[in-house]
Amino acid sequence: MSSTAEYDAFGPWIYEIRSEDEIPRLFRGHGLDLAGALMTIKVPREIERRVATPAMDLYDSVLSLGPDLITVLTRRGREVDSRQVPYLDLEGITEVVDLLDCALTLHVDVAPVVVPFNASSTEVISQLVDVIRGKYLGGAAAKPAAAAKPAAAAKGAPGPAAAPPIEPDLQSLYRRAVRDGGVRTLGVQKRRVVTPIGASGVGRAIARAWPTTLQSAVVTLGRREVQILHRARAFATGRRPVQSLARTFLPLERLVDVEVRASQQHEAVSALLVKVGRVTHEFFFDTATADRLADALRREAGI
Repeated sequence: MSSTAEYDAFGPWIYEIRSEDEIPRLFRGHGLDLAGALMTIKVPREIERRVATPAMDLYDSVLSLGPDLITVLTRRGREVDSRQVPYLDLEGITEVVDLLDCALTLHVDVAPVVVPFNASSTEVISQLVDVIRGKYLGGAAAKPAAAAKPAAAAKGAPGPAAAPPIEPDLQSLYRRAVRDGGVRTLGVQKRRVVTPIGASGVGRAIARAWPTTLQSAVVTLGRREVQILHRARAFATGRRPVQSLARTFLPLERLVDVEVRASQQHEAVSALLVKVGRVTHEFFFDTATADRLADALRREAGI
């Protein structure tokens, strides 16, 4: 088979689809309304470029953000599964960047929509997340546009909020949240070594030599949304640096329960269980921090 435009452009990148001829051939004829969509993307297969051929179907999925719902088309062999997810059915969004291994999860009680992606596509995924957030909170999001230059600060206006005492990369996520506007900090978990429950003297010595570390996290609250800035995994073992970054967004108005559950593995650590609709999100904090966060979230959500 001769080369095709789809094959020539193939790589690890997620592309935004702007015209009919940019829709991967397997997904054509499935009723995509590009003119009415806020944003449409195509997600490549996780294969190396050297094994790809023009005859292959090179994309695993297409996501199209319509006015009221997300259309998800997923490759299944030579077939396509179609799913429609109303924005108001979303019970959270999680975006994880872990070196090149990244994933976007749209939490839905029936089954989450998971979009794996390469770190080279972080910008387009962040644009997608911003549009979805505008819609799942009941807003009228517009098509993404180039970012405007920040306006000059008014004379006497307060400066930017001080970043919490956490690692610089998480501080950058915090500053990004602050730039979104209208957020305040509910709680901060600083990175710290944890102690195993019931460990013997020898076990404690091993734990000191090969420590388990509870990772940093920040919980912020916007006008209608809780945002948790965290790592891909709450605990890390050993002394290797942790480089993952994650953002979880939860719609405050759909928060129905908050529970604190003591860890069965680590002293003075608890899971904060935040239930949105029928999906429960789990985060780990020092027990005192988890208790304060639970009280604050219950109060803000009116539960």
